[in-house]
Amino acid sequence: MSFLSPLFLLAAAAVAVPLVLHLFHRQEGQRVVFPALRYLLKTEKEHARRIRLRQLLLLLLRCAVVVVLALAGARLVLAGRGAAHPPTAVVVLLDNSLSSGRVLGEDRVLDRLKDAALEGLEAATAEDRVWVLRVGEPWDIAVPGSARAARTRILETGVSGARGDLSSALRRAGQLLADADMGAGEIHLVSDLQASAFDISGAAETGEYPVLVWRGLGDGMPANRYLLEAQMGGGLPPLANRRTELAVGVSGGDPDDEVTVRLFIDGRVRGAAAVGPGQAAVLPIGPFAEGWVEGYAEADPDALRDDDRRWFAVPVRAPPRVGRSGDSGPFVESALEVLEEGGRIVLGGSPDVLLTAAGAGLPDSEVRTVVLPPADPSLLPALNRRLADAGVEWRVRDDVGAGEVTVAENRVPVDLEGVRIRRRYRLEASPGAAGSVLARVSDGTPWLVATEAAGRPVLLIGSPMDDVASTLPVDAAMVPLLEWFVTGWGAGGIRAPGEVGRSLPLPSTATMVEDPVGVRWPVDGSLELRSTRHAGIYRVFAGDSLLELQAVNPPVRESMIEILDEAGVERSIAGARVVEDPRDWGRVAFTRRQGWESWRALLGVALVLLLLETWLAASGVGPAARTAPISSPSPPRTAS
Repeated sequence: MSFLSPLFLLAAAAVAVPLVLHLFHRQEGQRVVFPALRYLLKTEKEHARRIRLRQLLLLLLRCAVVVVLALAGARLVLAGRGAAHPPTAVVVLLDNSLSSGRVLGEDRVLDRLKDAALEGLEAATAEDRVWVLRVGEPWDIAVPGSARAARTRILETGVSGARGDLSSALRRAGQLLADADMGAGEIHLVSDLQASAFDISGAAETGEYPVLVWRGLGDGMPANRYLLEAQMGGGLPPLANRRTELAVGVSGGDPDDEVTVRLFIDGRVRGAAAVGPGQAAVLPIGPFAEGWVEGYAEADPDALRDDDRRWFAVPVRAPPRVGRSGDSGPFVESALEVLEEGGRIVLGGSPDVLLTAAGAGLPDSEVRTVVLPPADPSLLPALNRRLADAGVEWRVRDDVGAGEVTVAENRVPVDLEGVRIRRRYRLEASPGAAGSVLARVSDGTPWLVATEAAGRPVLLIGSPMDDVASTLPVDAAMVPLLEWFVTGWGAGGIRAPGEVGRSLPLPSTATMVEDPVGVRWPVDGSLELRSTRHAGIYRVFAGDSLLELQAVNPPVRESMIEILDEAGVERSIAGARVVEDPRDWGRVAFTRRQGWESWRALLGVALVLLLLETWLAASGVGPAARTAPISSPSPPRTAS
């Protein structure tokens, strides 16, 4: 038992008022018994006894009313799990990521999550401060507000196409509570608890604040079927006026199901194929004129419809002109001749891309440049001087240990699994150097690095292109990899599709981006576009000129629906309290409840006591009550 407003108990001192009034009315004058009325004394005593009993009851009722009103004003709290709690900061993590759009029965998962989030705020009061973080909208800014505003925000939440990162959201929620500094705080995690939404490196920490985890969906989630990324021409841009092919993988779902994949270009069906899960639909398309080709591959919708479509946008170009500088060796020359004979490249003329051996001609190059390292390590100092003169902030070092390695991490759309590398150099970045590692060997050393120099792309390779340094020159991957070097990388190549919710890199001259729903965003080419809210094609402009198209697709990880069990939740979230039964969710929210606040009941009791006091007081105002007891007059005095 406790009081939320204990100072109001001072009002109980008013109980002295009915006591004083009662004692005042008990004063009686002297009475003289009239002898003729002695037979009435017995009746009078019984009547007086009833009056005293009624007065005592009235006194008790009036004192009780004063005490009950004082307790109600002091907000008496009884032990138990009532709604009363100290002012609390609450962060509601509402998971509206892509997987929440899945339909279970007649409802979406998100609809069930919203109902649970609202139920968790049933006990919230005007003194509480509530944040609603939409997990599927990492760009969203949440501000604290009242419980009423939080309920409105929950009801307005829709399904996002982005991935839900629950580990990051939990850390952010813990920081919000720490900054609020309200003493009491807690986190309500309302999610489908998809395993891919948690960081596998360790449990998410939220500080000292408890995390209540709603797990009302249980474990019975059927397998989900989805499409993988659509890949054009094996990762190489199609050539003008030539046919190519598009490959789309199908994953998940029932292994016995056959899925029809349809290809749409410019809003029209251009091909279809039926495949099973784990297979890829390969659809021939083209030829196309120079420019951009955009479209999507689509499968029949299932319970989660948003991952049954994959967008693509690729440039169609004429065969690039390839220039050569220095001695690139017989294997590279033979591969270039094969590509020229096949019409994939044109050798000579004003080049679109320069293939340089040991950096020859690199400082003077103004086009995309591929740097082949020399087989002789003594030529590396000259190569590094040329890299420095060209403004490249990477260097090639000959201090990597010997031993055969393989390509372990490969972001190039060419299969290098069977390639064995016997000799490689170390590609070393200067402090603050820009660039991305496209491939690493099994010991972690970078093997392919893409960077820039004076605004032009530069590609560095970590091994000489001969049969002593690696098995690549005699492998089937040699010609496709060299074609990717000169056609599929840098300007004019196929850009990997973006992901909903992630930033979109932009060309330095970009001034505006139009998203798939037609909204135009002014941009600065030195920055990235963060508002990738929708899957589809984003159009990048410089003024009124179209620079490029970028496809943005739903994250594949959101399609891998595997629900964590209770033990998995406890491993992924430090201090988690899992609620399995949805009926218990509203009762366990607000963990620092103080019990049942009884002021409403006490006001009801006070009203009943007042009515009872009024009835009892009125019951003594009848004809019999108005007749005063007869007192005998004083006997006459005899004169002496």
